[in-house]
Amino acid sequence: MKTVLVFGTFDNLHPGHRWFLKKASLYGDRLVAVVSRDAFVQDIKGYTPAQNEVTRITELEFSGLVDTAILADKTIRTYGVIRKIKPDAICLGHDQLSLLNDLQSWLAQSDEISLELYVLPPWKRRKFSSTKRNRVRNKVLDSPGICFR
Repeated sequence: MKTVLVFGTFDNLHPGHRWFLKKASLYGDRLVAVVSRDAFVQDIKGYTPAQNEVTRITELEFSGLVDTAILADKTIRTYGVIRKIKPDAICLGHDQLSLLNDLQSWLAQSDEISLELYVLPPWKRRKFSSTKRNRVRNKVLDSPGICFR
């Protein structure tokens, strides 16, 4: 059985996420999603996810698009999850190039891990982007709002 691993925040699961997960599932028989911790999203992306990490995992599993969804390691860039799951392949999104570089460096130093890395193309990026949607949400939440009487 070939296992594929994907990484992401998966905040407010949208059609772009669904397309990515469906494409990633074609690279193997079992798809495991590693969901970013809330603290990582805050530190790396600079915002708090609209959904907490438990909700994001539950939504992914309920979607039927993944076989398993798990929380990322407690310490960033340790990749214990890769040692634990032992995937045959990792599929990354087109916007995860820094993760690609980090994974390539980490894998080059690891004699025990051998896997394939894929970067999948975007799907309607301008329309479906959590980052774009969260920027709009944060602007709305940070604005004084309008009072209707």
